[in-house]
Amino acid sequence: MDFKAGDIVVVRDDAAVRPELRGMKGTVVEIIENGQIRVRSDRTGNDEWFSASELRHE
Repeated sequence: MDFKAGDIVVVRDDAAVRPELRGMKGTVVEIIENGQIRVRSDRTGNDEWFSASELRHE
């Protein structure tokens, strides 16, 4: 999937991430060259890094 800054995304339920991050909704704030995507959580305001395969569009 193609993501861009400002997209609203959700962490996939089957993502290989900490369980508390699954289902997290947030906004894409940065994408770096290696494909990692920084997402700012709508709930906490904290930033977390994910791969594109761990995310889906809202």
